[in-house]
Amino acid sequence: MPHWLIVAANAGPLARACVDAGHGCDLIEPFGDVDTCALADRHVRVDVGMYGFTTRVVEAAASLRGDWDGIVLGSGFEARPGLIDDMARLGTVFGNDAATVRRCKDPVVLAAVARDSALPMAEPRTCGALDRSWLVKPIGACGGLGIRQADDGEHMAPGWYGQRFVRGMPASVLFLADGARVRIVGLSEQRPGGKAGPFAWREAISHAPVAAEVEAGIAQALAMLVARLGLRGLNGADLVFDGATPILLEINPRPTATMALYDHEVDGGLFAAHIAACTGRLDPVPPSRRCGRRGLRVVYAERETDIPAAAGWPTGTTDLPAAGSRIAAGAPICTVYAAGEDNESIRAGLDRHERAVLYMSASSNERGQTTTTVFT
Repeated sequence: MPHWLIVAANAGPLARACVDAGHGCDLIEPFGDVDTCALADRHVRVDVGMYGFTTRVVEAAASLRGDWDGIVLGSGFEARPGLIDDMARLGTVFGNDAATVRRCKDPVVLAAVARDSALPMAEPRTCGALDRSWLVKPIGACGGLGIRQADDGEHMAPGWYGQRFVRGMPASVLFLADGARVRIVGLSEQRPGGKAGPFAWREAISHAPVAAEVEAGIAQALAMLVARLGLRGLNGADLVFDGATPILLEINPRPTATMALYDHEVDGGLFAAHIAACTGRLDPVPPSRRCGRRGLRVVYAERETDIPAAAGWPTGTTDLPAAGSRIAAGAPICTVYAAGEDNESIRAGLDRHERAVLYMSASSNERGQTTTTVFT
């Protein structure tokens, strides 16, 4: 049975897809969620901040030293792509190399590539003054953390850049690439926000209602982007639809959390498809199954929250913190899922599950709970 090392700030979707494909894994991630850890043969917790992992993640991988078929990296490396080179010294990395990640996360380089690929990109700015029509974004951060509206006359600090704010429907496209070709897996509608901040990654619903010709245009533009950037494996692109026009915000050069919405739709699963694409085999992806849409939502703690010993998690909830854990205000508690035929029914289901989690947490706090700190 193939056995992999998975390292990610949000490791649950990758680990579940790996095990569902009949593979085994060791796991390095920051949260220690009980359902995610149960998927791994061995598990090491390494803290992650707004800018992802530090060199401690390489030390943790070196300490495990398994007989892996390869190393699969998720989120947490975009701000420090040199860590990818360090991980590659411990085993074969299936995913994008450090040079590719640097190109994707350089807003000036990405804007030029997008322009040549006929995919409009929200204007970036790395110097000069901004006003309130701009967003200030940390380079390489993930999950929308740290993004905020600029102040009038603000100048960017080192490691930050400005991007023109675009109104419209936020979306993301999950795609497979082999360095030259592209297969779109799914286009998802997104809804950011919540206690973690107005632009924090929070909710996605599969199969966004986008015309077939628009999706075909996105695929064509992505193919040109992939050829210029050298992307491989499973990746994501964040977009905003200004009417019917997709505007690129950024590329996520690694598997994204929306893979959890589509893994069941791809023969053999998306983990195997990711490995195959990294080695140059890009299998066809079946047409989108519009009948059976799914949504996910990250539930953020509204205040410091204790997890009870007998937590009543809604059916299908993942990323479950251990009993006795203390979750800081604004930190993720878990991920809830719902299915339905349209956005309204899916969001109604997500609302119910989120209320159940928050009510459970509030009741626990009122009763009092012995805790250990897991996120500060």
